[in-house]
Amino acid sequence: MSENKGFEPDQPQNEVSAASKDKNANGVNENPGDEPNAEVGVDEDDSCNACNCACLEKCSNFITSKIENVFYRLGVFTGTYPWATILIGIALFLLPLPGYAFFYNESDAAKLWVPQNSRAIEDRDQSKIWFPSLLRVEQALIVSGNVLTADTMQKALDLDINIKAIQVNYNVTVQWTYANLCFKSGPFCLENSILEAWDWDEATIDALSNSDVEAKVNEDPLLSGQTTAPMNAESLLGGVTEDASNVITGARAMIMTYYVATADLTDPEDYVLDWEDAFLDVCKTGVPGLEVYRFAYKSPTDIGSGAASDDAPFLFAGYGLVILFLCATLGKFNARLHKVWLGLAGIVCVGFSISISFSSASLFQLDYGPLHSVLPFLLLGIGVDDMFVFVSAWDNLSPAEQLLPLRERIGAMTRHAGVSILITSLTDFAAFLIGATTIIPALRSFCVFAAMGILGIFLLTLMLFSGLLTYDQLRAEKNRDACCCCMNKFLAIAVIVVTVGLLATGIAGTAMIEQDFDPNWFIPEGNYLYEYLEKSEDYFPGDGDEAYVLFGEIDYYDNVGKLETLPGDLEEVSGVAKDSTDFYLTSFYDWLDTYAGADTDITSRIDPTTKDPTDEANFIYLLKDKFLLEDVGKAYTSDINFNDAGDAITSSRMKFVFSQMPNSAKRIEAMDDSRKVVDDMDFGEEIVFVYSDAFLVWEGDKVIFLELFRNIGMAFIVVFLVCMLLIANIATVLLVLSCVVFTLVDVIGLIHFWGVTISTVSTINLILAIGLAVDYAAHIGHAFMACTGSRRTRTRVALAEIGPAVFSGGFSTFLAFFPLCISTSFVFQTFFKIFFLVCVLGLFHGLVYLPVMLSWFGPSPYSTAHAPPSHHHQSNTGGDQNGQVNNAPPPPSLSPPTHAHQAHTPEEKNWTNVPRAQIQLLLATRVDHL
Repeated sequence: MSENKGFEPDQPQNEVSAASKDKNANGVNENPGDEPNAEVGVDEDDSCNACNCACLEKCSNFITSKIENVFYRLGVFTGTYPWATILIGIALFLLPLPGYAFFYNESDAAKLWVPQNSRAIEDRDQSKIWFPSLLRVEQALIVSGNVLTADTMQKALDLDINIKAIQVNYNVTVQWTYANLCFKSGPFCLENSILEAWDWDEATIDALSNSDVEAKVNEDPLLSGQTTAPMNAESLLGGVTEDASNVITGARAMIMTYYVATADLTDPEDYVLDWEDAFLDVCKTGVPGLEVYRFAYKSPTDIGSGAASDDAPFLFAGYGLVILFLCATLGKFNARLHKVWLGLAGIVCVGFSISISFSSASLFQLDYGPLHSVLPFLLLGIGVDDMFVFVSAWDNLSPAEQLLPLRERIGAMTRHAGVSILITSLTDFAAFLIGATTIIPALRSFCVFAAMGILGIFLLTLMLFSGLLTYDQLRAEKNRDACCCCMNKFLAIAVIVVTVGLLATGIAGTAMIEQDFDPNWFIPEGNYLYEYLEKSEDYFPGDGDEAYVLFGEIDYYDNVGKLETLPGDLEEVSGVAKDSTDFYLTSFYDWLDTYAGADTDITSRIDPTTKDPTDEANFIYLLKDKFLLEDVGKAYTSDINFNDAGDAITSSRMKFVFSQMPNSAKRIEAMDDSRKVVDDMDFGEEIVFVYSDAFLVWEGDKVIFLELFRNIGMAFIVVFLVCMLLIANIATVLLVLSCVVFTLVDVIGLIHFWGVTISTVSTINLILAIGLAVDYAAHIGHAFMACTGSRRTRTRVALAEIGPAVFSGGFSTFLAFFPLCISTSFVFQTFFKIFFLVCVLGLFHGLVYLPVMLSWFGPSPYSTAHAPPSHHHQSNTGGDQNGQVNNAPPPPSLSPPTHAHQAHTPEEKNWTNVPRAQIQLLLATRVDHL
């Protein structure tokens, strides 16, 4: 054996020579009859031959042979110099490590979910120029059977006193309290609370009775004890109950809101963050007898960034299950042939690929987001799948190949497995590159991270893992320790019935699936922020999203009539809360209409009949120098900007509120309709627009459906082209694609019934599903094309040789994310639901449906296809593919193929010179592996 030179790379070693196909070991032609040139394994009545034109057949043979030769040469190099490929694998891991210097965890929703060229981003930027947001909102939500009691008011005041007593270090020597940090509205700290009705006066509140509290909240108008400005009790109270006369008799909740000033919302001062931490602590401690829920401006960021670390145990559990599975399935349960260390080395390869994903994507200045936490699970499943393909290829070497030197056995293994994982890796990589063209930043970033990870897995499997497998085999050979349904017509029909039933269910669910997304879903259950949002939704359901109509340098005076109709027009829009508009012009003209004072500086500037300013100059003067100084006008000082001379309005805004809406479709409709109302007002060249921070999410929702089907469609095109390039047979490719289509339709339909909606998170997972579905089917399709025999024989061989690896890869993927079923993370829950269905349905279509279809309609094999191993062949008296007895010729000779120009000794060409016991041992080992 040591002198056997084996098979040259330019001629695959498992190719059966034409001579050996028609002759037995004695040189006698055993293929008599009407078709003297028929080849063993080629179906005599092949309905798919029409699909294989001569040009496609030539392309198929050329591409297949060239790719196999490349992988064969790589495998021989690995088998000769395993240390070199291991070093190359380590270098691939080390090379992109400098990218971690650019790693950034993005938490800004506007940079994650919103197309950066969208109208919402443009409007936000303009809004910040006119009205820069310089305040951070903090809230304490108090819940009780009835908060409108003297006891609750007194305890709420105690909590308010504790909050305002918080001290933080402004600098080394100076400490600040809320009075120093608060956002000022005139001379007062901006604060909203029912306690404002008593001006937060401790003596007054301590003297209250229950009837006093009830009487106060029913005053009309209810005025601030601090500024005498009107207050809206129902916006400060939740779960309000009224009697038949609309008198408030009780409330289940009250909310206290504080506003902290900052120079930069996205990068606040340290003392602001310190105060918010202390605020959360004070609310957590609370006041005895008071149920308090808390929210700080920093809460979503803190909770979101901590969610990944909270779910780290699930990651470790998933990896632990996969490691145990690898130890149980790779190799045998004895000291020499087990592959525990090889399995652990494979996990290291997966870890290296995760690092390659993060570091290389960071080099492209792409940010890490909340979706990326599923990448370790995804790459683990794909990496283990590739490992099983390699180990299966090693175990399925033919008896002739097993007699070759180790370097050529590694070459044969790499030729078989390399093509197989190239098909799946290239389709996955291309699908993610297509996804990276999306306009949604979080989806684009995730796709690039995933594409880099898949590329890393492919290269590390070829280099690092195969090199380690070579060393493991060297150890084993030195005796060192290491510590089918398609064959039955009735079952086949049942498989088709089940497939059609699943498809019908999937189509029905796909037709009903809804589009919906809420960033609050990223907040895991069981933390203080989730509880606050839950109570807020329960007791303040009408509190929707604030919005503004922003005006530039329009002619306010000449357009007063048009502007006065705007509040009513907006409230006609479905989704805009009734009576929610708050416009300074409306209040200004109401003030003029009801003015009964004797200030001639006012009366001389208005028409005595209409009470309107007589000209534009008087309009500006009365608005700026009179109305905004009155108690009723002070609340609007932050809504109007004047030029330096004070004689013109440069920008202003009107506030309104969107009500709570049931789904994204309603929210998108409200956004578009409100924009249309304002756009139709036509102020010429001047800028006027509607903006809400919620638009940053709604704008992303608006395009996600289009992005989903765009990416799926483009991914299918790429998958088809890659499969055509590598499988190179249109009939097989179409059957493989049918598996992918059926799996995807079934998954989309079934997740509807499981409560999943179309969102950025589910979109990413559905794109991932395409890659996994291809993995489960393409391996079987390629294995079917790579061997000769009848359709049923080739189907059996494909299932026997690659089926266990496909199943093991799918099952290990399931094990990796199985612990996520108990996670409270929205991302992980969605990931589990979709990938559970992908694994189950993908394996069903790849290992059950596809073999049935191949056994019925499978095309002819490649011209370079190998004969099945002897234990896969039908006996001479066995049935043909129609179940009839035939007199098929015996299997071709197991003699290794030779080159015409290459001289061989008899020992190299004739198995009779190999000891009989050695042949029997190899065959027994082969059967045992299977």
